[in-house]
Amino acid sequence: MTPKSYAHAWLAVLASVGTAGCLCPPCPGAVAAGPTAAAAAPGAAAAPAASGSRLVLWDGDGAGSGAQGWDACDQKPGAGCSKVGAAPGVGTNGSTGLRLHGEGPGFLGMGWNLFGWYPENAGYDMTPYSHLTFQIRVEAKSPETAPEPGSIGVLLGCSKNKKDSATAPVEKYAKGFGDGKWHKVEIPISAFTKGPGAGFDAQSFWEFRLATWSGSPRHFDIYLDDIALEKQ
Repeated sequence: MTPKSYAHAWLAVLASVGTAGCLCPPCPGAVAAGPTAAAAAPGAAAAPAASGSRLVLWDGDGAGSGAQGWDACDQKPGAGCSKVGAAPGVGTNGSTGLRLHGEGPGFLGMGWNLFGWYPENAGYDMTPYSHLTFQIRVEAKSPETAPEPGSIGVLLGCSKNKKDSATAPVEKYAKGFGDGKWHKVEIPISAFTKGPGAGFDAQSFWEFRLATWSGSPRHFDIYLDDIALEKQ
């Protein structure tokens, strides 16, 4: 996907979670996190997951070791910049987690492709599961520079047709998640496939995205871990 198409996708993201304003186009770049992961063929028949089952997609401990990310920096003076990468010691159990660092105003976001964009038809079949889950923790330089909780949204990408999912506001599924502690977010997969996500192919899910937008300068770190599919 090109930087222009990423920008268009995030216009829909932030509009759907109630924010407004101009966005900086994300600048995809490689943030390597290990060797390429094995691909799952989109559309392949998948057995229904048993209740209580869980498929870990990325945890910094081996699952999703081929993942790579893109982040966004506007080159204009005073504009916002975000950087994402795997970092040791920041995960839920002190292991490796994902860190999104954001500074400045405007768009601050990231994408984490679970397959490193290869092969081009890689993807996970979400349909046997009921929820996408992950852990999140937010730290800010000061209360005034923390991201507005209601502006943080999750969007998914698929490999088959490159259609984006609908956006899920994190606050809807994890009240009070901006308190500096770890919170488990459990989002029904159906929330991603409604409305603007009707074209999203849930059988070739390959990219997790998270972003926020603010008209005033921000300075924060958002930590993510244990991205998984669950049958609840």
